[in-house]
Amino acid sequence: MAATASALVILNPVAGNGRAQRAAQRIAAAARSAGATFVETQARGHGTELAAGAADGGYRRVVAVGGEGTVQEIANGLVAGGGVITLGIVPGGNGNDLARALGLPRDPVAALAVALHGAAEPMDVGLATGSRGSRIFVDAAGIGFDAGIAARMAGSRQRWQRGRAGYLLTTLDELRRYRNSRVRIAVDGAPAAERMILFAAVANGAWYGGGMHIAPGARLDDGSLDLCLVGDLSRLAALGQLPGLYRGTHVRHPAVSMTRVRAVELEAVDSDVPVHLDGEPFGSLPLRIEVRPAALTVAMPAVSGTVHG
Repeated sequence: MAATASALVILNPVAGNGRAQRAAQRIAAAARSAGATFVETQARGHGTELAAGAADGGYRRVVAVGGEGTVQEIANGLVAGGGVITLGIVPGGNGNDLARALGLPRDPVAALAVALHGAAEPMDVGLATGSRGSRIFVDAAGIGFDAGIAARMAGSRQRWQRGRAGYLLTTLDELRRYRNSRVRIAVDGAPAAERMILFAAVANGAWYGGGMHIAPGARLDDGSLDLCLVGDLSRLAALGQLPGLYRGTHVRHPAVSMTRVRAVELEAVDSDVPVHLDGEPFGSLPLRIEVRPAALTVAMPAVSGTVHG
């Protein structure tokens, strides 16, 4: 790996149930041989602090090693710093859906090479404002059923909840107890409409939840977000649609609508409706989400048919 200057590699040791930590020695050795600085986060929010101070440290690239939650932390620091530093990503989480959309290698050292030397291209982000303030997300926000799953996955996990299979099993378990929610939804300043929904996803990337193809037409650089509304499905009907979520064929169901948006506002009518950003719980409705076009630059492979897919 050729030498590069002014890069900061930030690894989250708890990402992916320790997946990132298991690759830490290889990543640290490759980073240092390339002249980059390697650090591990010490607590939640530490990645944001490190990224926010990266410009003052003279860094031109900051590399996030972890899952979407880690990337989100670091992206918030970079955007707060003006978004002038290129973000690199080494997938080390459970889902790695953003890495899939960017066409990044699965091998951590190969992904690090892209992060340090790949072409810097603009990427949109979402800005969510709600009961917990404002926060950038990089891949997708979820409201309702999928946010309930995210809350359980973010808590203390049992062995059966680990990895992609664990996400699916948690989904099935949550389906037994969840009740659909009535919400008011206003898109791009239009009057609000009331809907009964199983869940809503506001997607920047095409995949979330460990491989669910939630928004097949989504692109990371089109200046918009893709709103997927899944209506008042019964538990049995929702169970039948799970395979379609992974294939992207759920969009054909009459209870599912896809809308390209720049801003969306959601408000609960008669119940508490949870929210997640990139799989991290973010309180409950009300919530406003808007796109921030080209707010980041991200390192990508020189040639890839799936970049922005």
